[in-house]
Amino acid sequence: MRQRHRFYRHVFGVCLLVMASMAFPYPLRSLALSGNALLIVLLAFELGQPVRPRQTRRHWSDILYRWTGLAGVVFQITWMVSPTTFAVVGFPVMVVITAFIFWSLKRLLLCLGQEARIGMEVLAGAVAGYLLLGISGGLLFGVMETVAPGSFVSHTDGGQALLLRGLPLNAAGLQVWSLDFTRIQYFALVSLTTLGYGDIVPATPPAEMASVALSICGPLYLAIVMGLLISRHTLQSEAEQVRGRPVDVPAPHPRSGAGSDDR
Repeated sequence: MRQRHRFYRHVFGVCLLVMASMAFPYPLRSLALSGNALLIVLLAFELGQPVRPRQTRRHWSDILYRWTGLAGVVFQITWMVSPTTFAVVGFPVMVVITAFIFWSLKRLLLCLGQEARIGMEVLAGAVAGYLLLGISGGLLFGVMETVAPGSFVSHTDGGQALLLRGLPLNAAGLQVWSLDFTRIQYFALVSLTTLGYGDIVPATPPAEMASVALSICGPLYLAIVMGLLISRHTLQSEAEQVRGRPVDVPAPHPRSGAGSDDR
């Protein structure tokens, strides 16, 4: 249990660092991409441990989960160092990272469901799952924009594609690493919360469907986690009431006629 609580704190801290790095001046914002890779590695090794109740040995699915995450990191690094003209290598990133993130959320919810007490560590793990969903959505939207430029456009910049904003005219030879994904990450988090300011919109059918999917996943995750935590808190409260209830000592039964003073 201590190892699981330590993982909750670590993944929550990394998610906060990734989001904080997006507020840095350009080009320091590119550190967020490294934070994404670090987050996936952390999930692969920590959630790659046995997570099922009463499971003591690693199952084949645990090994497959870990290797899926490591493969996602390799694909992501390959995509990051590729030039923008060869960003088609982002297709494996979209497929593998999407599968890995949803698998990670499933395993995270399984861990949260085994908690006997709802403390700050458990709440940090629940919030980290929500932030993970938004950060991963921003990564996938960014990959989609590099594969198909113009998938997301900004109305505040005259309908210009997001990744072309503020770049020089000879940006075709730049590496993906040097692009600024902050605006796309912002749009992903806004879509996750179903807020929708309207300043950024998806411009192609795949981008529209991806935005809708993320908008559905946000409230769905909150509903599942809230129901899970409320049920665990209710069981915890009932158990504490049972332990704190005074024990009723039965009154002694009166002895029949032998000790009577009526003689």
